[in-house]
Amino acid sequence: MTLQRGNLNVYRTLANADTMFTGWMAAGHAALTSPVLSARLRELVILRTGHLMNCPYEVAQHTALARGAGIADQQIEELAVGGSLSASSGFDDTELAVLGLTTELLLTKQVDAALFKAVHQALGTKATIEVLMLINRWSGLALMINALEIDLDTTARIAIPRPQH
Repeated sequence: MTLQRGNLNVYRTLANADTMFTGWMAAGHAALTSPVLSARLRELVILRTGHLMNCPYEVAQHTALARGAGIADQQIEELAVGGSLSASSGFDDTELAVLGLTTELLLTKQVDAALFKAVHQALGTKATIEVLMLINRWSGLALMINALEIDLDTTARIAIPRPQH
């Protein structure tokens, strides 16, 4: 499965834990191909998580994917810590609520009940849980990348496989 998304430094490094690696890759494939969230919303969550986790590797790998999902360069810049996440930047109310949830959860380890309710009302239960799973996966991945000091791939970029129907 490594070759399906590229021969990346992160995959080569994590493959050293071969007992867990195959299942971990399968879960990543599901996260990247689930039709529940739009590619745009998924990449917003992943990039915001990468920035909040201070993980340049994640940010670099997902910036091109974000562009491909319709996220403008200005919006990509604003996902960085300190950026202005607002409707005037072209984010809609649902995106702002999800980005707010992502930010609050990663910075405080909790989410205000009103914010969670807003996300849940906008997305429904299944998509809300998937957002939380994305935050969990990419924040955990960022921790591993940062701990292992994995070098950024200079030419390789991940390619999201098409969902299997």
